[in-house]
Amino acid sequence: TTFALLRTPDIRCSALRSGVAMADPMQSTINQVQTVMHGSACTLVLPGILFVVSFVLLAYRNYTEGNDDLPLNGFLANIMLQMLPLIAFKVKLWSAQDRVSLVPLVLCKTLLMHVVLSSYRIMSGVVMGIGEEKLMFAVDCAGLLAALAILKWEFEFPMSPLHWIQHKDVTNLVILASFGAFCSHAFFIVLQPSWMSDSTRAQSKNFHVPSILFTAANYVDIVAFMPVVWRLYQAEEYEDSNTGTTVTVEAKRHARVFFAFVIAFYSWDDVIDPAMTLLEEPLAMMAHAAHFMLLLDFAGFFIFQVSKPTTVKEHNEQLQGLLSRDDDDNC
Repeated sequence: TTFALLRTPDIRCSALRSGVAMADPMQSTINQVQTVMHGSACTLVLPGILFVVSFVLLAYRNYTEGNDDLPLNGFLANIMLQMLPLIAFKVKLWSAQDRVSLVPLVLCKTLLMHVVLSSYRIMSGVVMGIGEEKLMFAVDCAGLLAALAILKWEFEFPMSPLHWIQHKDVTNLVILASFGAFCSHAFFIVLQPSWMSDSTRAQSKNFHVPSILFTAANYVDIVAFMPVVWRLYQAEEYEDSNTGTTVTVEAKRHARVFFAFVIAFYSWDDVIDPAMTLLEEPLAMMAHAAHFMLLLDFAGFFIFQVSKPTTVKEHNEQLQGLLSRDDDDNC
């Protein structure tokens, strides 16, 4: 018995080493899969396929849509356009991975865009009357509160609209989206083009404020990621700047919280709401699924990039990111 007791630690250590040995190949396989999916040119294949799918869905619906069908061309076009900033973002970040340190610093701008997006939806519901859309109204309110809470307590972002409007890129995009929504409604009301379906023509007899607000929300959704994309492409103007792949622990946490919010937000937009309202429109369901898959792919890609070991450029300089020279416009 004494001999058995003396041997017990060795047995336990042996079992532990065996477990570690079994875990190492598994972890190595997972790392290799992640590297292939997010660290090589293969990472651009899925976004390309999803964009082509969305384009084919739009073309097919445009060719087959009848006068009695639900008008989906504009909706499918919105889904396709929403993909473009994400794809441009991923292509730039993959081709210039030394810019990854810029991104966590400006994620608050995309959160601001979602604050405006949710606010427009809420205002549209209030003006039109909530009626039977109580669940959708509640979800929009929850999205607005969640975005504000993350801005305040995670990013420590001032809750003053006067501070918000200092972010000129966000302000300009919101103005552009709002103006575009008004102009698109004016176009359909004034010109009444011949290719409009009868149902759309019937809805375009006068300006309808709730519809304009909801369209503005859709346009804000299309450009929601543009501030971050702009920052990455603006970095090309400062080739000698201290950009790099150094991402602080705090910035990594910001990125994880941000993408948790984005995935939750679009889980409603792309999965739950379509499943409740668009089951009879498979093309719309497929377009939403393609957009959500792109978001999941992008979130995985970005978390993979910021979680990689820190690297530095030549001369072993500490790389902090381009935005240090533009503090007034940072989060």
